[in-house]
This record gives sequence, structure tokens and C-alpha cells, in this order.
Amino acid sequence: MGSPLGLVASWSIATGSFMAVAPDSRVLSYSVYKWSSYSSTYLPENILVDKPNDQSSRWSSESNYPPQYLILKLERPAIVLSITYGKYEKTHVCNLKKFKVFGGMSEENMTELLSSGLKNDFNKETFTLKHKIDEQMFPCRFIKIVPLMSWGPSFNFSIWYIELHGIEDPDVVQPCLNWYSKVSCVRTSTSIFEDECHKEMLSS
Repeated sequence: MGSPLGLVASWSIATGSFMAVAPDSRVLSYSVYKWSSYSSTYLPENILVDKPNDQSSRWSSESNYPPQYLILKLERPAIVLSITYGKYEKTHVCNLKKFKVFGGMSEENMTELLSSGLKNDFNKETFTLKHKIDEQMFPCRFIKIVPLMSWGPSFNFSIWYIELHGIEDPDVVQPCLNWYSKVSCVRTSTSIFEDECHKEMLSS
């Protein structure tokens, strides 16, 4: 049986009882759902394949004028623990010096998961993503990557490869999804109430 804390029950032969263990993290399947723009043959879906020796195997934005972004859609809701960026085999002016990552169950309602930047080298970099609210893990179906600055001034943004890691075991994700849905409903109701109160104050 699942737990909101993300623990699952596992039978231990040594003790002859069930033990709570953390579920395994794995590579999460996703598709490229939406994008702000792309340049020439540097298509958004290029980020699905890791080809560090191929300079054309990347997404490149049409400009660096904001907002530029990629929205990824997970195959199923998951607790997204980390994101890995693959790079070209040499330094490149279009690598992301600054970026943000957002996530949520819908593309309209996302939480900031990360604000960071890449080193301008050829090494893959993995970043831990925010995946808890008040110590409770929350699921995502959509991940939004927002480039903010490239290493070369005035250059377009490029992303070569993206890999997401997390937990998609339904026994873990479903209780977190149930919790997150309740919290989201409460926050939405509170927001509507505050908006109405604000309107009343302005009209009085």
C-alpha cells in the first residue's frame, strides 16, 4: 500500500515482516508538448536524443527575446526528482548560462522547481528539482524549461538533450496526487475569496 511520504511496503525475508523503503528513481518518458519557437532544423524534439558529437542535434530558439521555453509532457504523472542536461562535445555560445524549470499537473498552474545555470563545457549536468511542499511530495505531468541567458551575449538559446528522473510507481504517485488535488482546490478557493474581498473593498 502506498504512503503520502513516498514509501512503499517491501517484504523482508530476513525479518519476516514488511519494511518501508523508498521507491527507485528511474528515467521518465516524455514528449515535447509545446515550444515558443525554433530555428531552421534545430527542432524541439532533438532534445530527446543524446548526440554530443552532432552540432545539429539540439533545439535552438528563433531569438533570445522572452519568453522562450519548452514544455515537456510526461507519459504519466510522476514525482520528478532531477533533470539532466546533455551538451555538445565542445563549449558553445548558445549553452544556457541561466534558466528556470517549472512543473505541475497542468501547463496553466506550475510551481518553480529550479533556478540555475549550466557551465560552458561538454559535461552533462544533473540538478535536483523541488518536489515537496511542506515535506509532502507532489506530482507533475508537465515540465517547463525557460532559458534566460546564453553564454554568448545576444545569441539564441540551445538545449541539446534533456533527461528527467523520478518516481512513477502508481502506489507512490496516486496518494501524492490525491493530496495535491485537495491542496490545489483549497488554494484556488482561497484565491477566489481574496479576489472577491479585494473587489468589495475597491467598490466600497
